Amino acid sequence: MKYLPIINYVLLIVSAILIVVGAVTFVDGEENAAFDTMLVWSFVMIVLTIALIIIMPLFAVLQNPKSAVRSLIGLGAIIVVFLVSYALSTDTPIPLASGKVIDDPFSLKFSDTALWATYITFAGVILSILYGELYKVIKK
Repeated sequence: MKYLPIINYVLLIVSAILIVVGAVTFVDGEENAAFDTMLVWSFVMIVLTIALIIIMPLFAVLQNPKSAVRSLIGLGAIIVVFLVSYALSTDTPIPLASGKVIDDPFSLKFSDTALWATYITFAGVILSILYGELYKVIKK
């Protein structure tokens, strides 16, 4: 695990570079290679994150079998969030102002699932922060 900070910094630097290059080379309404590269990179990061979310609890269980219940509960919660997000997502085509229509079912379903998962996770984080703070106030 001593390499984890190095990996984090490398991923952060690559992401920052791609965002800057994509922002600098973006021309009004035109698709370009930098924008496509940013989308591919975001897809790779999401797939990598999902893979690590599934794999890391399994390593924790192997190293400390007593933590198996907590790790599996967390993994189950993440799976439930993504299943609910997938159920809430839609693949309805999106008409753009330029007259084009985004109608790729995979892209629409994937982006909606990612957005719903983000919303649900954000709500969970806010609720856990509020619970933690209220618990500290009540405990005193």
